Amino acid sequence: MAAAAATRAYDLVVWGGSGFTGRLAAEYLAKRYTPGSPDPNSKGSSEPVRWAIAGRDRAKLESVRESIEAKHPHAKGKIDILIGTNDDPASLESVACVANTVLSFAGPFAICGAPIVDACVKCGTDYCDITGEPTFIRDTIDRHDAAAKLAGVKLVSCVGYDSVPWDVGAFAVAKHFRDNGDECVGAVGHAGAARGGVSGGTIASAINLMETTPWDVLKRMGSPFFLSPDHRGDSDRESSAARSRWRTQSSWRFDEDVGRWTMPSVMAGINTKVVARSWAIDASGVYGKSFVYDESDICSGRFAAAFGTAALTAFGAALMFPPTRWLLKNHVLPKPGQGPSEALREGGFANIYVVGTGAKNGDKAVAHVEFKGADPGYKGTAALAVEAALCMALPTERAKLPEGGGCLTPATALGQTLVDRMNASENFAVGVVPLADAVIRG
Repeated sequence: MAAAAATRAYDLVVWGGSGFTGRLAAEYLAKRYTPGSPDPNSKGSSEPVRWAIAGRDRAKLESVRESIEAKHPHAKGKIDILIGTNDDPASLESVACVANTVLSFAGPFAICGAPIVDACVKCGTDYCDITGEPTFIRDTIDRHDAAAKLAGVKLVSCVGYDSVPWDVGAFAVAKHFRDNGDECVGAVGHAGAARGGVSGGTIASAINLMETTPWDVLKRMGSPFFLSPDHRGDSDRESSAARSRWRTQSSWRFDEDVGRWTMPSVMAGINTKVVARSWAIDASGVYGKSFVYDESDICSGRFAAAFGTAALTAFGAALMFPPTRWLLKNHVLPKPGQGPSEALREGGFANIYVVGTGAKNGDKAVAHVEFKGADPGYKGTAALAVEAALCMALPTERAKLPEGGGCLTPATALGQTLVDRMNASENFAVGVVPLADAVIRG
């Protein structure tokens, strides 16, 4: 792919550009990476990006382009539209073959995500998406990992709020210990203070997962090793001893490291699997062989932790049974394409902490991943996904990445390059400090 990068028409194509989050990604590209932007944080002159929006509905894409041009006049005439449909593989290949990287927002991915991945592999095009659907990722690994490795094509899922903060946070704190002559033997991710809206698209994906996944697969999904190289647990790193160490918090408890009551993580179902895959396929030596990962959400007190645990359990049970799932789907939860107001998106924030423990003296350090002026589920995810995609889309950035392709994770594919891009953006900050020096906002 790298050799073809200079001859392709676009650095980045946003697939699903007419969806709610896809539109936000296009607006972020117009504001930050399109020449002529008056925004003081724009890199349109120093790091211009050749980009286009793509999807199946030209009228919707043209409407998105018009709204962006009205808000950002400097982008007028600079946003191309590409059309492809899932029932026409040649049309998808015509999209993939003109891009260095395709960034997909078109979910639920288990329903409509696979064809564009197929096209990217065939065209030798790097690919990333914002899915949080374990079965889609598992299917992509089984179908494409070997071919992508041979072609040197990087396929990277979960480049939004699912699951960059936790995966890159674990990477950053593990790297901190390695760079200081130690080894990180454990990391625990914590969702702290945040403000944002609930994603209708994420809810739709979760409901589709429950409706279409066989029971035996749902049971296997309970393992953090579901996305690991041998998801049956037969490899060396997935021995019974390792599996016994990787236990996800299932009730409320007081966490001594952060000094807060905590409850089971809402997002552990995907994040633990992504971090486990990072650990399993890591070729850089960042993670030690004895590394383990867990996750929780920080609560305001013991009662809040207990109530939150009960509410999360009840919600999960309601999704499992068709009658209550139908009620939630049709009368309670937000629909796909719905999202929070612009004021909430612009005023949103999030704080994610990953506390790591060193092997030598049990030293503690914490990686803090912060979202600033961006709600995590929409604006933050859109901007984060673009920054992740540009790690592969821009030849100068891709040259910094670890060699090789395959079905990778944000940490193993993008690593420090993504950390650096996040720190260069006004919407994110990533840092690692000794735990004693950290201020935990939860």
